[in-house]
Amino acid sequence: MRLWALHWLAVCREMPLHGRRLLERLGNDPAKGIHDFRRLMKAWRSLLKLSPAALEQESVQLRADIKRLRQNFGATRDAAVVARTLQELLPGERGRLLEPPPDPMPPSDTIMSMQTELDRLAARMEEWSVAGERGGFLLAAFRRSYRKARRAARRDPRRMSLKHLHAWRTRIIDLGYQLSFFQPADPAHYKEQVEAAERLRTHLGAVVDLDLAERQLAETVATKPLRTVRKKLRRRAGKQRGKAAGMVGDVLDTRPKAVSAHLAEAMVAHAPRRIRLV
Repeated sequence: MRLWALHWLAVCREMPLHGRRLLERLGNDPAKGIHDFRRLMKAWRSLLKLSPAALEQESVQLRADIKRLRQNFGATRDAAVVARTLQELLPGERGRLLEPPPDPMPPSDTIMSMQTELDRLAARMEEWSVAGERGGFLLAAFRRSYRKARRAARRDPRRMSLKHLHAWRTRIIDLGYQLSFFQPADPAHYKEQVEAAERLRTHLGAVVDLDLAERQLAETVATKPLRTVRKKLRRRAGKQRGKAAGMVGDVLDTRPKAVSAHLAEAMVAHAPRRIRLV
């Protein structure tokens, strides 16, 4: 178990370094680079939620800093979502109904400031220590994450408010990355869990993106085509909610105590190893 605690800290320390490398290569494919960077920041945030009690306050502050880094690309990502959604629903109409999406490549000074911030966060993480920790904090934190995600799923996804659904999606994202981290403890079992969480995340994310597209289109599109688009958006969102409802059991069917007990046995039996989170 001690090895898992050390491994967790090592993986968290690697995150800002990986993020810096992604920013350095952003010019090769800005859209993909931004997508990968945002996912990496979410993975980092998710693993930081496993922090031991002694590092909890520092973890909360670090997660807020990571959120601000991710939001540097928020507007670009949202514009791309709206453009892609409209292109799928009304092929050939995007150019008439929307302004062209902005260049995804951010200004060089934005990239430099983000790299500086990542360097600062990396230096802060080097000060972290898990001395005296045996790995039990990972079990306790994961059990909390699982319980919160399961509790949020008590409401039917087909009738959840968008605010509640968005918050639940965040919990599913956290759970997915945490399951990925623990996957070496029981590769076959957790591989299925990770894949199920990713599919559920995709369906919930589609609902959020469709709502975003509807809201942004309402500000720019004339009334007649907007009515047509809204019907299609809401019909598609309803289908995605239905798919999410059908997947709840695949991800969250087991009771938290049983999930925690299985993970504890697996962590004792298998040493951690490096895996690709993003």
